[in-house]
Amino acid sequence: MTQIDCAVILAGGKGVRLKPLTSNRPKPLVPVALTPMIDFAIKQISDAGIKKIIVAVKYLGDQIRKYLEESPKFKDIEIIIPEIDPNGTADAVRKVSDLINGDFVVSMADIVSDISVKKMVEFFNSTQAFATISLKNIDFPTKKFGVILLDEKQNIEIFLEKPKPEEMLFTTIAFAHRPVAEFHQNLVNTGVYIFKHKVLEILDSFKDIDDFGQELFPYLLQEKFKLNGYVSDYYWLDCGQIRSYLWANYDILRGFVKGYYPPGNKRENSWIGENSQISESVKIIPPVVIGNNVIIKEKSVIGPYSVIHSDVIIKENSTIERSVIWENVSIGRNSFIEKSVICDNVKLEDDRRVTNYTAIG
Repeated sequence: MTQIDCAVILAGGKGVRLKPLTSNRPKPLVPVALTPMIDFAIKQISDAGIKKIIVAVKYLGDQIRKYLEESPKFKDIEIIIPEIDPNGTADAVRKVSDLINGDFVVSMADIVSDISVKKMVEFFNSTQAFATISLKNIDFPTKKFGVILLDEKQNIEIFLEKPKPEEMLFTTIAFAHRPVAEFHQNLVNTGVYIFKHKVLEILDSFKDIDDFGQELFPYLLQEKFKLNGYVSDYYWLDCGQIRSYLWANYDILRGFVKGYYPPGNKRENSWIGENSQISESVKIIPPVVIGNNVIIKEKSVIGPYSVIHSDVIIKENSTIERSVIWENVSIGRNSFIEKSVICDNVKLEDDRRVTNYTAIG
């Protein structure tokens, strides 16, 4: 059995669709229930027994480097953050190849998931595949996802990343009568990969391969390399927009993300931080998360499904419902915040109304 002792976390994306949350903060550091998204990937990798992690950064990379170097949470993991400027996901791995000694895992720093990388590695070792791709069935497929065809042994026969209509038509006709295990548009690539070390030779030989989904995986299938799909029942959400970002916060409060809990002392299905001052007349509707040094004044209503970060002041008679309030925010009197995000350092005046998946930066 192959021992995998190295992982690469891709943390260079700009998170354009998530602005203004990512205007001054890289997407991997955007917090979900007070936890930066990159922590999810690190935990999954660490739980698999992998203690060497290479983090490929680009956009606002110095913030990620500072966070990982200064946080005590990662003291038992060797984290390497090289100075690179990658052109894509595969190119990022190419540019850190001198740090990789054997087979390795690749993960993304900007998704919320509880996938078991340990079980995925066990599956990879049992199949003798050249690469394994994490896959998941989703209930509501959209155009941004691709199409993947698996045979009975979960080997990948077709991999189309965001296919054009004519590609979909050809594939449907060509494989209409094949006995396959999976062939539908809602089996999506969730962004965790395991590779044989030999893939680095391919990346070194073909410098024009910069992206995994668009270029590397189709090339490997064309050249008859064995790829398979790890399909399992795990939580996964791409927090690419304000709506899905809020949903990820809700789902952690619901307990849908196994092994992840907000920081703070749990009280009646809510989590409360240190040194917070909550007036006796405040109504808290669980589940909610309240950070450290939060002041909530008289007759306010918090929840359900709200996350209040540290150093926030919520003034009298205000309501925060299904919303996320970042650090150092002041909410004026008689305000109503619903299904929205208020970013760091925002000062809302009295009598403000923010609703309908709005984000204020």
